[in-house]
Amino acid sequence: FWLKKRGCSALISPLFSTSWTFPAESCSDKMLWMILPAVLFFFRGKVAEKLAPVLGSLEPQLTVCRGHFLTLVFAVFYVAPFELVGLGVMKRPTYLASLWCNVLTLLWTLKCNYGAPPMPQVGGFSISALKQSAEAAMRTLAPWLQRAMDGADFHWLFFVLIFLTAYPSVFCLLIIGRRSLWSVCTYSSKNAPDSRLWKVFSSTWDKLKAREAEILGYSTMAEIMLGIWLTVSLALPTRQIMTTILYWNFLRTRYQVRRSHEAHLKAWKQLELPLLPLLQKAPFLNKPIDMAKGWFQPQMA
Repeated sequence: FWLKKRGCSALISPLFSTSWTFPAESCSDKMLWMILPAVLFFFRGKVAEKLAPVLGSLEPQLTVCRGHFLTLVFAVFYVAPFELVGLGVMKRPTYLASLWCNVLTLLWTLKCNYGAPPMPQVGGFSISALKQSAEAAMRTLAPWLQRAMDGADFHWLFFVLIFLTAYPSVFCLLIIGRRSLWSVCTYSSKNAPDSRLWKVFSSTWDKLKAREAEILGYSTMAEIMLGIWLTVSLALPTRQIMTTILYWNFLRTRYQVRRSHEAHLKAWKQLELPLLPLLQKAPFLNKPIDMAKGWFQPQMA
């Protein structure tokens, strides 16, 4: 609000959203988000029966590559300034299309790598029956979740689902777009070196690949900066309390797991260096920082 009042909203809003005002969701839109998962769950048998012939004929790696490619295409469409030619109405659909392509791609990757998760049976609709079903579901899903959480795709699925119901964010698309670009280029360089499109982009990929460690470091820093921005935005009219809570849990998980722990530890240390002089002058700030560090501590065997 302080920045907006002084005319700075035009400087900061394009970085994080399309505008400072967002259309409110109708009750029917919110109900749809609740109904669709329930419909898919109760009719999962028929859905699986219909999709089995189609999914069984798909080549896993090529399908993943195509999914990430569509994620990139829709992300580029979202970033493109279509509102200058009167097509601003396309912004929200292309943003959601990019995220949904990524969600479906990650779900497909998890299914290919770990198999479909076991689906628990619902014994009834009473409170006791639902409670028993929930406990049975946790016992049934626990082994599958333990294996899936060792990989990166499960965590990134959580990341994308967070922003499906959040305000549109360019930072979000940049982060998942970098992953999608790496996936598409890695597959194309090995399996489609003669593709016309790949020949056009291969020289650019060689330059990006040569700076891979640096770019991955920037990507990790972007993840953390997005969390900091969400925290700062709690003081703004565009505050997103639940999104902020969920996202910091995502960052905590990324810090704790072996695959991404070193990268996040390095990024946090880089952010801590400029604060050292301030902490020396204001040592009382060390206590809340130490509490935050304790919450982030990795739980690794």
